[in-house]
Formats: sequence, C-alpha cells, structure tokens
Amino acid sequence: MIALVSDAQFGLDDEQYAYARQLAYEAANGAWAGTAAIIKTSASYLEGGMSLTDQRALLTELLRLAAEDHSHAWEAPILTGYPSAFAAKALEKINETHA
Repeated sequence: MIALVSDAQFGLDDEQYAYARQLAYEAANGAWAGTAAIIKTSASYLEGGMSLTDQRALLTELLRLAAEDHSHAWEAPILTGYPSAFAAKALEKINETHA
C-alpha cells in the first residue's frame, strides 16, 4: 500500500500523522502531556483553529515528548499502542522534512 503524504501532514505518512493526532487528542483531554499550554494548543489544533506553522510546531513537540521526554515517553505507548521508537522515527521524519 502506498501512503499519500500531503503538505498538511508535514512529511509524515498516514500512520505517523494519525499517531501524532492521537497524541494531540490525548493531550487535549488531559490524559497525557498535561501542561495547560499543551492542552489548550492541542484542543485548538483538533478544532482546526491553527495555522500550518503552529500545527507543525505542536506535532513536533508532541512527538518529541513521546520520543525523548522521560516524564512522558513511558505514557505514550500505553495510550497509543505504539512504542517510543515509532515516535522517534516520526519525529526524525518531521524534522527532516522541515529542517
């Protein structure tokens, strides 16, 4: 199967983009990465109220937290079913695409 990638997905394939959106959903609902700023920004993203630049910044931060932040990296696999290595690969890809 060939995954189509649009500019709005910031270089992530469909599965990686869905994963990043799931992280935003979990954050917006207070289940993960629970700072007030992340919760508010994630909710705005899910409501479609952000520029593409702000969306990319949020998804990059969520992927960074899931891949590298010891306070949050252990939670992401529990909530999403994906290992931290998946987050690391997606983070690498979003950073490569928009370096």
